[in-house]
Amino acid sequence: MSKTQAGLAIFDLDYTLTRRGTWGRFVWRWVKFRPHIWLPLLISTGLMQWQYKRGLRPRVDVKLAMMRWAMKDATQDDLIQRGIEFAKYEVSSGLRAGAIDAIKTHQAKGDVLIIISAAVDIIVNPIGALMGFDHMMSTEMEFDLNGKMQLSFKTPNCYGADKTKRYVQLLEAFPDLKQQSDNVTFYSDSISDLDMFNLAHRCVAVHPDKKLSQHAKEQGWEVANW
Repeated sequence: MSKTQAGLAIFDLDYTLTRRGTWGRFVWRWVKFRPHIWLPLLISTGLMQWQYKRGLRPRVDVKLAMMRWAMKDATQDDLIQRGIEFAKYEVSSGLRAGAIDAIKTHQAKGDVLIIISAAVDIIVNPIGALMGFDHMMSTEMEFDLNGKMQLSFKTPNCYGADKTKRYVQLLEAFPDLKQQSDNVTFYSDSISDLDMFNLAHRCVAVHPDKKLSQHAKEQGWEVANW
């Protein structure tokens, strides 16, 4: 397939490319040898999760609570290195087998590979690089001029409608991609990505949650149980 005929293959990360979520397991690597952190981390995260489920807090506050307890005073260099180590482990043993096959198929067609994920950049970027992705969009961590991690994010949480905003920004930044955006395949496990599905020409629900499974059935979308 020629370059002009190629399209875009866009993937969510957690539970789509990977069998499990990435953020919680990455955080666990920071605290597993610090048991004095476990209880306050669980209490803080549990409270934020409870409030989020009831619409009292945004989803990102759950992630921030975990950061504040597990990674306080972490440096950019350390986080990047740990992200690389986590990515190597994940790519070697944590991916869905069908995801690997799908990626190879798109690569053979000459499609541009893109990850759009709510996971943080220090995880998403090295995983994407190891898997041969062309562009990675994620929730970006923030550091001061001395490389110390800030207890906030540089970008909005790349979740739900914000994924669509980031995707549009990517197309505006790369005109070649915009030319290929009339042939988009999107893969995700969650109904939270409905806005992205609605921009795609081929929609693939990967091990979908209950709401996405029902919607995919109604729309006649593909369902992949990798």
